[in-house]
Amino acid sequence: MLKNIHQVIILLIFSILLREVLTKISLLFVLFGVGVIVLKIKMNKKVRTTTALVVFISYGFTYGKIIDPEVGLNFLTTVVMLKMLERESLRDEYMILFGLLLLVSAGSLFEKNIPYVLFFTISFFYLIKNFYSFLGQRIKIKEVFYISFWVFPLTFFLFFTIPRLLRPIPFQQSIIRPGEVGYTSDVIISDIENLEPNSSPVFNVELSRFVPMKDLYWRGNTLSYNDGWNWKEMLQDRQVGKPLLLFDKTNGIHQKIQLFTRPNFFIFLDYPKSLKFSHTVTSLGRSRTLPQDPWEWDQKYEVVSDLQDVITDEEVVKHYTNVSLSKKTKEEIRKIFTGRTVDEILDSIRTYFVNQNFIYTLSPGKSNSVMNFLKNKKGFCSHYASATALILRIKGIPTRLVSGFMGGSFNPYAGIYLITQNDAHVWVEVFDKGAWKRIDPTGWIAPERLSLGGVTFIQNADENIFNRSFVRSGIKFLIPVKLWFEHLDYKFYQWLEKMDYENQKSLLLRFNFSRRWLYSLIPIIITAFFVGYLLVFHLVLTPKIILPQNELWALFFKKMKKRGIYLS
Repeated sequence: MLKNIHQVIILLIFSILLREVLTKISLLFVLFGVGVIVLKIKMNKKVRTTTALVVFISYGFTYGKIIDPEVGLNFLTTVVMLKMLERESLRDEYMILFGLLLLVSAGSLFEKNIPYVLFFTISFFYLIKNFYSFLGQRIKIKEVFYISFWVFPLTFFLFFTIPRLLRPIPFQQSIIRPGEVGYTSDVIISDIENLEPNSSPVFNVELSRFVPMKDLYWRGNTLSYNDGWNWKEMLQDRQVGKPLLLFDKTNGIHQKIQLFTRPNFFIFLDYPKSLKFSHTVTSLGRSRTLPQDPWEWDQKYEVVSDLQDVITDEEVVKHYTNVSLSKKTKEEIRKIFTGRTVDEILDSIRTYFVNQNFIYTLSPGKSNSVMNFLKNKKGFCSHYASATALILRIKGIPTRLVSGFMGGSFNPYAGIYLITQNDAHVWVEVFDKGAWKRIDPTGWIAPERLSLGGVTFIQNADENIFNRSFVRSGIKFLIPVKLWFEHLDYKFYQWLEKMDYENQKSLLLRFNFSRRWLYSLIPIIITAFFVGYLLVFHLVLTPKIILPQNELWALFFKKMKKRGIYLS
């Protein structure tokens, strides 16, 4: 068996569990390094250094910056793997040991599920045992028991009493890498040639009742400015609602939303009526969007929505009909698409897309303009939404885009919907008869995208994913097991997040205990714990030091005693 193979296994399992955070280059470097170590191949120092530099440089191209929690985790993973490849001295052993301890601990900032907790516990104790062996000592079960006897009660006490941060540290995954499916607050189409599936979770939500897949439109941002193809938000779109005294859960679909990422906007089911966050209740303006504070973002909030509602508006401002295209291009589009009313124009656009055999694909190639798209006849939701909105505006109809999500995976065991980056979507809102109404051109070309949801549709449409029926039937029995474990993860995460500042305060009030007095007692209790622990450690765990000459005298007295000679 290879020396220190357990450390290699720990790094490999860590990389698999954190595969959504680590880049493909990092994962490939870890797999490459594991293969080199297992096959006992000796790598040249220059080759190791060159490979590491290539990996480090790739982070700059992937993230566009070097200071970021995700970049740091990738960097640390690569450094630990590099040290394993050049393991030559005791100093390297120590660096690998402490690097793995730091890496496993840092991973807990990104993964909060049962598998990672089990992995963290097992690997942490193994690495501590490794550290003892480096010091020439053996860790004993009795020592672990005594340490746990004091540490666990203190940990639970601090967890339920020490005030936690009012807002979480934003270490969650929040970056959509170039070329991946995912939600962005702006819709920039010109830079995209191909998209790859991205199964990173974005948020989960509990609904007060079941909602069919076709109605799962999760609203994010409203966009009204265009450069003739791409779309961005305008300040006029940020119409803040009015504060409410009461959060009414009964008149609509109640949602409890928990974010895994740090979006620029609150995300909720269309059409949102009222929003409760940070103990603030507010209605939403005519745009029905609300930006998140990037430094004080809310990870958990509640929303009430009405699926049958529409967004009424007395009048719309001029910028909802602005189109940054030349007169020649506008005239060409007017000739292609006929009709005067909204319904007639939409029917003309739908008929054209269908009769001209437009296709939905994640690999449309680069499309720099609406005319280029109409010529290529292929694209995904952003292409169809942008083209439809521009055509309507050229016809004088006020129109805007909405970026968000459509679909989600329902877990019947947990009773929650999980929305991932694969569910990211863009649709159109058109102003007709005094109200904004949703139009989704994607449904004309790929109705399966709306009926199946983003995850299932992409899995069936992607040629790189094994889609054969016998493969799917072979693993079908594992789906309930997977959902059941996801249910446990959800409950565990909920329990972990439940004891926030306000819940701690409520718990203390049940026992008529003021937090003010707790602040005075906590230092005393912590001191008592540590004093007690040190006493036990000194009396029970610390071995009595016996000098060599004392051992000889004890042996001499023992032999004399056997002969009946007692020496004092």
